[in-house]
Amino acid sequence: MNFADLILHSTSRQQLENYLKRPAHALLLAGENGVGLGTIAKTLAKEIAGTSVAFIGPTFHDKQKTRIINADDMRDLFELTRARRVNNFVILIDDADLSAAGVFERILKLLEEPIANVFYILTSHQPGRLPATIRSRTQTIEILPPLESSLEKLFEKEKDMKPKPTVAKLNQIKFLGNRRPAEITRLLTDEEYFRNRASVMNIAKNLVQGSPIDRLKIVADISAGKDARNAAIELAKNISKLLLLTTPRNKNQKAAAKNLETVSTAIDNLHQNGNVRAQLTHLALNI
Repeated sequence: MNFADLILHSTSRQQLENYLKRPAHALLLAGENGVGLGTIAKTLAKEIAGTSVAFIGPTFHDKQKTRIINADDMRDLFELTRARRVNNFVILIDDADLSAAGVFERILKLLEEPIANVFYILTSHQPGRLPATIRSRTQTIEILPPLESSLEKLFEKEKDMKPKPTVAKLNQIKFLGNRRPAEITRLLTDEEYFRNRASVMNIAKNLVQGSPIDRLKIVADISAGKDARNAAIELAKNISKLLLLTTPRNKNQKAAAKNLETVSTAIDNLHQNGNVRAQLTHLALNI
């Protein structure tokens, strides 16, 4: 993909254009899931160094149940950066915050020792989880969700899809995608993913509208399920989306604001390894 083809908010596009005119030694791209950080990072790397790009991202190691970047993933980078380079070379570290203990120190060591013509591009959906020492050594650009009007080109492909999506499904995809290009693309092209995302949103709706007993049953199911933490975070984000949708119609704006704060706190605590069942239970009983 070429830079001109990226679907971007005008503010983010301008910042990226400025970066490409004079690339910083290290760049951090930050933004919510689904805005396309990985695609944007790869496009920037191509603009800077063509095919001379080393890519590292979280993977499953041995019997680990979650994707992560570990020390073995980093080992080759030190070899790649030892030699002097005449041409540009980019090291792209995707989802840099998903790193094992000790890896942040290795990333920091690379950033602390600039080498001519070697550039680093990091991405993170949770930049606050990166050490301040790393953030201070990178130029940060936040990738904002683009305007609704600029996303229409993504839906032009649906004309050739078989079976053709119904109007109801397209509206559901727009709602679930929430102005995030990468997320919308996946919802349009991956039917299983769409069904899973729609199911999670339906669970969120049932929790918001259900009785206390129904809510606690949902909490129990999520807490006991596979990858409970990520499932809980996704559920909380969907609850927040539903609350934001209904807030303008809520006569009690103070209560609506408190509910959103409760959900936001739960999401933050879950990201910081707070107990999944405790966080979801508090959320379910206080919104």
